[in-house]
Amino acid sequence: MAMLGYLRTHPFSTMALCNIVGDLCYVGFAFDAEQAVSLPKLAGALFTILAHTILLAYGDDQARHIAGEKGRLSVIVLALRGRAQRLLAGLPDALRKWARVKPIGVSFAMLALNGAGLLLDAAWRGDQAGWAGASQLALGGCIIIGCGCFAAADLVRGQRAADILTTAAPMVLTLATIASWVLAAATLNPFLILSIAAFALSNLAGYFTRIEKPNHAGGL
Repeated sequence: MAMLGYLRTHPFSTMALCNIVGDLCYVGFAFDAEQAVSLPKLAGALFTILAHTILLAYGDDQARHIAGEKGRLSVIVLALRGRAQRLLAGLPDALRKWARVKPIGVSFAMLALNGAGLLLDAAWRGDQAGWAGASQLALGGCIIIGCGCFAAADLVRGQRAADILTTAAPMVLTLATIASWVLAAATLNPFLILSIAAFALSNLAGYFTRIEKPNHAGGL
């Protein structure tokens, strides 16, 4: 109960840190896969790191939520936000403009590419029939759909539609967690096992988030 209480009061900062840890684990998973680098997995993992860097740097609404959460965790995330802003100072103006206007939409659309990388890797290796291949396909598909829901929630205009999408997203990503359990059991990959814990905690915190719309008086 204490953990749930903490997640309820610190959802955004918890998600930010857990997702960073999970991203780094996927990079390790790409390098450790069958003692060779998996280029599709690596590309997807690198996109997730860039996506969360953009979200940290330009997610002003999320930063306000995090600042309001107080505590040491929010201090850490806000310090990382400053570093992310300095790191992304050289981004092209067009991309930086999009990231500032729709940071969640841009970031989670990029996060979906991690799922695409997992799908491509499974198809490339051609072992979809085994437990490892089948669970990786399921994991990739759930990541695409779940992250796509979060991205769409930032892009739609109505509060009702945004609330539906932000409710659906963690549900789908819970299925991704289950698929990752199966994949971890089939591969016994330590990076994947650690990522499960990180993303499971992030997903649990996601149930306590809400994307506020500037005007949600009516419609979807």
